[in-house]
Amino acid sequence: MNRAHEQLSFNSARESLRHQRGVTLVELMVALALGLLITVAMLKVYVDASGLYRFNEGLARVQENGRFALEFIRRDARVAGFWGCYSDANLHNGISTGSDGYIKIDAGHIDGTDDDSGDSITFRSATGSGALVTVDMSGTDDNITVDSALVTGKAALISDCEKGDLFQVTENDGAVLKHGADANISANLNVAYAAGARVYEAQQITYCVADGTGTDESGKPIPSLRRADGKGSADACETGDELVEGIQNMQILYGEDTDADSDGANGDGTANRYVAIDEENLDPDRIVSVRLSVLARSLNNNLTTTPSPYTYPPWVNPPTLTTPADKRLRKVFTTTITLRNKAR
Repeated sequence: MNRAHEQLSFNSARESLRHQRGVTLVELMVALALGLLITVAMLKVYVDASGLYRFNEGLARVQENGRFALEFIRRDARVAGFWGCYSDANLHNGISTGSDGYIKIDAGHIDGTDDDSGDSITFRSATGSGALVTVDMSGTDDNITVDSALVTGKAALISDCEKGDLFQVTENDGAVLKHGADANISANLNVAYAAGARVYEAQQITYCVADGTGTDESGKPIPSLRRADGKGSADACETGDELVEGIQNMQILYGEDTDADSDGANGDGTANRYVAIDEENLDPDRIVSVRLSVLARSLNNNLTTTPSPYTYPPWVNPPTLTTPADKRLRKVFTTTITLRNKAR
């Protein structure tokens, strides 16, 4: 009985082994090949998606930086030449030329430099809605009482819509402004202003393209849009405030209303031509608009498979095509800004 049972168990085991089969070497090699193909395909999808993401992110950053750069400059260009409520008011500059707050208003409300590697542009104006003078001045050397304080050391304009004085605030006792002779030509203004006049902060601002504080993957400084204010801002622009990274170049043309008189009067306010600031026959008093172009580049390299040629500046005729040595994205942004205030 036991022998019969053992024979039956042995036969069952043999039958079970007959139905079990392993993986052959060929099958194993086919499985490995398929797995490798799937892995390569997934890796390619990942690399392509990563590259597309980096490209889109770089392009979005370039567009954002270009628009920001134009907007920063546009804001100050709009107020250039604003000197109070009456543009034809007689304006006296009482700030000493040796003072840090000196503004060279006799150079016009707008000027700049011309350079193939990057132009600069300077705006001069009063800014803001102004602080209201609340007490009549008893004399031209009297302090100025206003309804809100201005910062000590800043240039300021006081105007009553007929005349105006540019002075530097030498002391600020609450809302009482002093204009001492240590920063001004004299402690006396030209006029003793009555209550109702307004005091504005005055500014001289320069924009330029220069090396920024950041560096790229090769350790080189990233070109940026910079802004400096105050006396000598044109010379100090390269070390001024860094506003926008990745601005490689800036070129500017000035729109001249050639129909206007030599003092800028009696024109139609429309530019008849656009020329560089160093154009021999350009009359600064007849500048009515500015054509501004910036070349923005991506902060990261290798966003394209091959170098992408570009034309800059856009108004060069015939177009000049430049092929860079890197593989960055570049885009040109151009706008025309109409100046609201005529030159003095």
